[in-house]
Amino acid sequence: MTDTRNVVYADGWDGSVVNPLSRTEAEARDAAGTPYAVLLLADGRPECVLAMSWADGYCGTTRFDHRGRRVAADEWRRTPDGDLFLRCRRTWNGPDSIGEHEFPHVAARHATTYRLNGRRHDIDEPQGDRGGRLDTSRIEAAPRTPRPAFGVWHDLLGLAAGVRLVAAAADGLPVTSDGEPPWRPPRPMAPGDVENLFVEGSERTVAGGAERARLEVRQVGDVHLPSGRLIATDPAWLEHDAVPYTVTVPPGRYPVTLSLARIGDDPRHLRVAAARLDVTDRPVRSWEMALRPGQDPIDLGHDEFFGFGVDAGMACFVDADEAAGRIDTWRELGFGDEAYLRAGDGGMVLWLSGWGDGAYPTWIGRDVEGAVACFVADMLL
Repeated sequence: MTDTRNVVYADGWDGSVVNPLSRTEAEARDAAGTPYAVLLLADGRPECVLAMSWADGYCGTTRFDHRGRRVAADEWRRTPDGDLFLRCRRTWNGPDSIGEHEFPHVAARHATTYRLNGRRHDIDEPQGDRGGRLDTSRIEAAPRTPRPAFGVWHDLLGLAAGVRLVAAAADGLPVTSDGEPPWRPPRPMAPGDVENLFVEGSERTVAGGAERARLEVRQVGDVHLPSGRLIATDPAWLEHDAVPYTVTVPPGRYPVTLSLARIGDDPRHLRVAAARLDVTDRPVRSWEMALRPGQDPIDLGHDEFFGFGVDAGMACFVDADEAAGRIDTWRELGFGDEAYLRAGDGGMVLWLSGWGDGAYPTWIGRDVEGAVACFVADMLL
């Protein structure tokens, strides 16, 4: 007898089939790279869900046991050469006596995460939330597989080559019509309207939506970049975190502009919303995340970013060749009542970092020809 799985196409599965799709609709989404999901049924019960968004270089698989409990989840990401690599694999293991709702918290858990640079990290939690964890790391290349053609998902699911996948209706399954799919592809943080943070007099709602802020734009002088390698970091951490971005610019002196947010009705409540270092005056046509060596956006989850850390409430722009001589500059200057400062010789610009400590992304703006137009440190205000 031929082993068969019924296949239901939809936006996703959350205990019900969310926004069912026809096979033709699902195949069109696959070709266009837009998100869709596939539910595999074994003897009428959900066995596995695939969630795919090829435009985002993503495929996720989730397996269920005979009681409908999630027991395994894989995340596959596209490599620069077009193959898929296993970004993360998680498993849960426990007896039938663990109820459906307790299972994710009480069952033994294991997670393996791979990075493109060849590092593997494992987390073992044999008692789930009840305590005990072992972390181990080693060098090991991630498993890879070619991106599958539509309907040929056997390798991703570990199915035998002879298993037939047969399109079926969602009859007998709960169905939900919802405007929002139950999953999202892991799209890293985007810059949003960061460019408009430098429009004098414009108003914005601050993070959390509780207050409004009016923006003021200040030119604060030049920063000398003798090596053309820019560092954005907490100046108090220059001794430990003087790592420049991989994108460089010609050596020179570049003007720095701050976006200051005057928040609410208190004229003294002034915070730095963003800092921009202009390389040229050409309009920005595209934005990308500034990266340090070893960082790759493929390692980011949904709305995540690579940012520079702040632990002393300050941030700065400085050249990589200047950093060692600027370790104590912030102590020498002191902020007083100002939200920003610059070293008199143009060696560094410092500012108070948004709401304070945390991590903040830097965006690179490129012109129509792809040349670097500016760097913007976003304080996520």
